[in-house]
Amino acid sequence: MKGTLLFLSLIVSLPALADSLVWEVSRGENKVYLAGTIHMLKPSDYPLPADYQSVFAKADVVVLETDMDEVQSPVFGMKMAQKMTLPPGESLSSVLKPEVYTQLREFASERGLPMQALANFQPAFVALTLSVLEMQKLGFAEGVEVRFSRLAKEQGKPLKALETPDEQLEFILAMAELEPNDFIRYTLEDMAQLPQLMDEMVAAFKRGDDKAIYTLGAEPMLEYSRSLYDTILTHRNQAWLTQLDQYLNTPETELVMVGALHLVGPEGVPQLLKARGVDIERF
Repeated sequence: MKGTLLFLSLIVSLPALADSLVWEVSRGENKVYLAGTIHMLKPSDYPLPADYQSVFAKADVVVLETDMDEVQSPVFGMKMAQKMTLPPGESLSSVLKPEVYTQLREFASERGLPMQALANFQPAFVALTLSVLEMQKLGFAEGVEVRFSRLAKEQGKPLKALETPDEQLEFILAMAELEPNDFIRYTLEDMAQLPQLMDEMVAAFKRGDDKAIYTLGAEPMLEYSRSLYDTILTHRNQAWLTQLDQYLNTPETELVMVGALHLVGPEGVPQLLKARGVDIERF
């Protein structure tokens, strides 16, 4: 009985011991909170762990990857579509191998998407579009950044951004440099596993399991393309260190919210900060 009670007490205590994907960064009395996000979540994935509300309440300023209002605007959508349009005389059917184009057409047909609407866009843009539509089909909608951007406005907290929307667009455009057939194949394979992958990713995110997030999201990207991994993650992580250093010199407390993959693994922001000798610990 004593052993059983000990076992039960350990089970009951586990949620309290679990980490959130939140860090406290400090320099003297100055603090910055660093919190991981997922860009699309299901309504049932809320509420987030209590640490998110706690650091939001402590923050004077909320810093996101970019301006959420602008990147969701029709103007930005048009700009991205224009930049992702294939050159005159080219189409998806001409830049993709016949067998890859057939796979893509069958996938689109199963979901009632007309290929004519996709025909003039770069394969990378088509892959991103299909991925977002598939996420929406699975019930994913408002992500962490959109929710906290709205909360900040409601409570009068200033909003800042680490990158401009145009800088974010450049990272997306970098995907167009990847081999198109491989990228489409990679995307279609991913989408076949998307329901299970996202369930596992969201579960890992909510329990603050940085190792699982790295295994699920970062390692496959690194294996597929070191160049893509560096463009989307490593180079941006390194660029953000300068801004984080500046925030540590201000009396205000900033809450910096970025995609979860930026905070995990050996090249994640927490590890880069530790390598610089910055005081950082899990919240």
